[in-house]
Amino acid sequence: MGRQDEFEDDGRMIADMSGLESTGLFGGRSHNSWRKRKQERRQDSAECGVEDIPFTWQERARYIVMALSAALLIGVVLLSGIALVIWLFTLYA
Repeated sequence: MGRQDEFEDDGRMIADMSGLESTGLFGGRSHNSWRKRKQERRQDSAECGVEDIPFTWQERARYIVMALSAALLIGVVLLSGIALVIWLFTLYA
């Protein structure tokens, strides 16, 4: 066996692990944990002077329409690609 030195604690903290939470069996966290984090984020943003300004109904409607139009555009491109492949198969069959 090797030599064992005496351990001497000088009182310095390497890392503060007191705020860590364990995850559940499937990697999820409890609802209380998420609620606590949300409250901490709100307190941090309030201390920094950042206010949570809600969107107006016009801005909300604009963002909803933009998201739906982006999804529609992706769907149209996907379906047109599938239609092109089917047309090419029937053309050369």
